[in-house]
Amino acid sequence: MTDTSKYKNVSLSHKTYSNLELLRNSLDPNLKLSRSQTVTYLVNEKLKKLNGKAERKSHDKSNT
Repeated sequence: MTDTSKYKNVSLSHKTYSNLELLRNSLDPNLKLSRSQTVTYLVNEKLKKLNGKAERKSHDKSNT
């Protein structure tokens, strides 16, 4: 059984799910990532590109 203290669930449209399949097979041709690993990778890459801007926005909202 899944440890709910460590994991959450998301729902995806069929189109997004199909696109995720394309991405997971094309990110690294030598390595087949799971769907969850692909989502984690993409989220982390996006956060790197935001360069901490998302953290500052979240922090500013919590102080109001």
